[in-house]
Amino acid sequence: MDPMLSAERIEAYRRMTPEERWREVEELMTLAWRSLLELPVEERNRRLALIREEHEESDRILIEFFRNRP
Repeated sequence: MDPMLSAERIEAYRRMTPEERWREVEELMTLAWRSLLELPVEERNRRLALIREEHEESDRILIEFFRNRP
């Protein structure tokens, strides 16, 4: 699958109202959550653990950045 959006799709997103964009975000989050829940428990837990690790690492980087600012 090509990760790039077509010019038409980009323009369609630009024409959306904030409410329409939010509705699309909610639909995608719901789809992602349902897909996650369909996985075997071990795989679901593995993926959630990876996400937590990435989030904690991101937090650590931000905290370190602000600690080193004058």
